[in-house]
Amino acid sequence: MTHNPEDPMTLLKKNIWLLFTVLLISGVVLLVSLSVTRWRGLVEHYGYNQYALTQHWYGSFSAILEQQEGIITLLGEDLLLRQRKNGQLVQPELNSIMALNPEVFAGFALISPAGEVLALTSNLESPDLPNLLQLPQTRDSFLYAMKTDKMVLGRTYFGPRLVIPARKAIYDDQGQVLGVMTGALNLSKTGGFFGRSQVLGPFHSITVLRTRDQYIQYAGNGPMLDDFYKQPLSDEAYQGLMDTLATAAGSLEAATTAADGVHYIRDTTDGRGTVRGIAIYSPRYEFWLISEIEESYLLKQFLHVFAGYLMIMLAFQTGMYVLFRFIDRTQKEQRSLLEFQARHDPLTQLPNRNYLLSEFSRWQQNKDRFSLLFVDLDNFKGINDSFGHSMGDRILVTLAERFRALISPDDLLVRHGGDEFVLLLCGESLENEENVITQKLYLACEDIEVQGMTFSPGASVGIARFPEHGRNLEELLRSSDIAMYEAKKSRNRVCMFQPELEGDYLYRMQIEHLLRGACRRGEICMNYQPQVDASGGLWGVEALVRWHSPELGFVPPDKFIPVAEQAGMINELGHFIIDESLRQIAEIQQQTGQSFSLSINVSVLQLAEAEFSRILLEKISQNGLGNVHIALEITENLLIEDIDRVCSILTVMNDAGVRISLDDFGTGYSSLSILRYLPLDEIKIDKSFVDHVIDDETAMRMVKNIIAIGRNYDVTILAEGVETRQQFDCLVESGCDFFQGYLFSRPLSAEHLLQYIRKTAERQ
Repeated sequence: MTHNPEDPMTLLKKNIWLLFTVLLISGVVLLVSLSVTRWRGLVEHYGYNQYALTQHWYGSFSAILEQQEGIITLLGEDLLLRQRKNGQLVQPELNSIMALNPEVFAGFALISPAGEVLALTSNLESPDLPNLLQLPQTRDSFLYAMKTDKMVLGRTYFGPRLVIPARKAIYDDQGQVLGVMTGALNLSKTGGFFGRSQVLGPFHSITVLRTRDQYIQYAGNGPMLDDFYKQPLSDEAYQGLMDTLATAAGSLEAATTAADGVHYIRDTTDGRGTVRGIAIYSPRYEFWLISEIEESYLLKQFLHVFAGYLMIMLAFQTGMYVLFRFIDRTQKEQRSLLEFQARHDPLTQLPNRNYLLSEFSRWQQNKDRFSLLFVDLDNFKGINDSFGHSMGDRILVTLAERFRALISPDDLLVRHGGDEFVLLLCGESLENEENVITQKLYLACEDIEVQGMTFSPGASVGIARFPEHGRNLEELLRSSDIAMYEAKKSRNRVCMFQPELEGDYLYRMQIEHLLRGACRRGEICMNYQPQVDASGGLWGVEALVRWHSPELGFVPPDKFIPVAEQAGMINELGHFIIDESLRQIAEIQQQTGQSFSLSINVSVLQLAEAEFSRILLEKISQNGLGNVHIALEITENLLIEDIDRVCSILTVMNDAGVRISLDDFGTGYSSLSILRYLPLDEIKIDKSFVDHVIDDETAMRMVKNIIAIGRNYDVTILAEGVETRQQFDCLVESGCDFFQGYLFSRPLSAEHLLQYIRKTAERQ
C-alpha cells in the first residue's frame, strides 16, 4: 500500500500555530503591499505637483525676463539717444514703461558706458547715485553686459525691496555701445510674480541659481535677508549639486539641455536631509531653477497613513492570537499528556529510552564533554525470583526516588529497562562528579525497606565519556555496557570504559578458555634471561613463562597472567612456573657445576595462598638448590594491595635466606617511606629508564637516584633492558651492579641456556 502524503489542511489542523503564522504572514504581506502602494502614490502625487509647479515657475520667470529683454531691446536705443540730446526728458518714458507691469518691474535706468546713471524712473531718484563700475556688487555683471548681446542678471539686493537687476547693452547702427539699460524685477513677497507664485508648502523650496558666479538670485522658502544674497554658493556645495545633476542626467551637458528638467535625489548638508528635486537650466539667462521637496515630509505623511494601517492589522492579529492561543493551549494539554506517557516509565515516572533518544542530541550540541553511567542492579533477579515482581517493582520505585534526589537539575536520569538505569552526567570535573555520584549510588542501593523487609541489591556501574568513548547514543550505550560487564566481574564496582575492553573482552574469553589445561597439554614452557655482572660474568637468570597456543599463537605473559589471576588459575600456573624453573635450573647447575641466582616473579594472589612460603622452601630444598640462590621478584603495584600482609610474608622468606627483589622500581606507586619496611636485597631499574639513559638527562638523573637509594639501603642494583654498549658503559660508570638485556642475551630455553653457560665458561 502506498503512503498518501498529508494534505495542507491536515497539517494546519495538527499545528494550529502554522495557520496563525500563515494569517500573520498574509497580514504582513498585505500591510507591506498597501504601504508600498501608498508610498508610491504619495511620491507620485507630490512629484506630479512639483513638476507642474516647477514648469510654471520656469515658464513664468522666463517669460518675464523675455518681456523685460524685449522692452529694453526695443526702447533702449531711442531712449539713450534722446537722453544724450534732451537730458532728463526721458524719465516720463521710463515711468510709463514701469507702469506697464508695476507688480513685476521695480524700476528702469539708463547707464553710460562709464557706469554713470544717465536717467532712471522717478521711484529710484536719489541725491547720491552710484557708479556701477565702481561698486563691486555691480561691476562684474555690468562689464559682462557690455561684452555680450544677452540680457544679464545682476546680483539680487534689497533696495528697499528685494530686486533682481537685469542689464542689456544698447548699440547704435554702427555697433557702438550707447550705454546699458537696466530693469529691476520685484522679488518682494507682498507683490509681483514672486509674491503671488506659490510653493507646495514649507517643505518645498524654489531656488534660482546663477551659474556664472554661483550667486543665488532667488530662494523661495529661503531667508529674505540681504546678507544671504551677498555671498555665492560655496564651491563644494555647488560642485556637489552639479555632480548630482550630471549623475542623474548622464552628464552635465545632458542636464543643461533636458527640456523637462533633471529629476534627482540627494542628501543636503543644510539640515533638510534628503530631498527630491527638479532642476531646469536656462542657457540664455544662465541660471538653474531648482525645485526641492524634503523627503522627511513625505515620510511623515507616509508614517501617518502607515500607523493607521498598522493599528488595524495589530488589532486583527491580536484578536486572532487570543483565539489561536486558546485553541493551542487545549491541544498542548492533550499532547503533553500523550507525550509524557510515551516518554516516561509508567512505574517509576522516570524518563524512558524514548526520552533519552530525543534529548541526547541536545546534549551532543550543548556540551563538550559528559559521562554516561550505565547502572545495573546486582541481585535484582534473585529478589524477583524469591519475593515476586510486585516486591521488585516497589524496590525499583524506591530506588528511582533515591536516584532522582541525588542528581542535579542539569543531569538526566533514565530507566533504561528492567533493573537498568542510565545517567547522563555533566560538570566541570567529570572525574570528580563520577566519583561522587557513584558513591551516592552505592549508598542509595543499601537498606531499602519494603513491607517490613530490608534489601541491599547493590549495583555495578559502567562509565563511558562523550566524545572519547562514543559520539552517538548507540556507541556510548555499548561502551558503558561493556564497562558495566567488566564491573560485574567483581560486583558493586564501577568501571571506566577503555577502547581495548571490547576487543580485549573477546580476546580474554578466548585466553581464559584455552588457558585451562594448557600446562597439562604442554603449551606452557619456561625461558630464562641471563643476568651478568660488570665484567660480563654470569650472575643469575630470570625465569620467564611463555605460552604458545595452537589457536592463538604466541600469547604474551602480560596478556594471559592477568586472566589467570581473574579466572582463579594463577595458583595452578604459579606452581607450574616454580616447579619447572627449580627443576630445570637445578639440572643445569648440576651439569655445569656453576651456582647462580634464579629470579622468579610472584603475584599477590600467590603470596596470599595459605602455606605459600612453606611450600616454596620445601620445593627449593627438594631440587637441591640453596635458598640464597633464589630471588622472588615483586612489583611496586603488588605492595599497595595489602602492604602489611605482604611485608610479613616477605620477611619470613627473607629470614629463611630467599632473596627479595623489587621489580620495575620507579614506575609504580610506592614511596621511599615504604622501602624501609621491606626486606629488600635487590632493586631492579626499569627498562623505560635504561632506554633513554644516553639521550635524556632526566632518565640519567633517575638512574643515578635509584642507584643512590640502593646504596643507602645496602641493596644491589640490577638494570633491565640493556641493549647497547653505550648504555652498559654508562650504567657501569654510574655504579650499577648487575645487568640484564638483549646486549647479553635474549630469553633462552633451558637447552639454549645450558649452551650459553658453557660458552661463557669457555671464554673465561
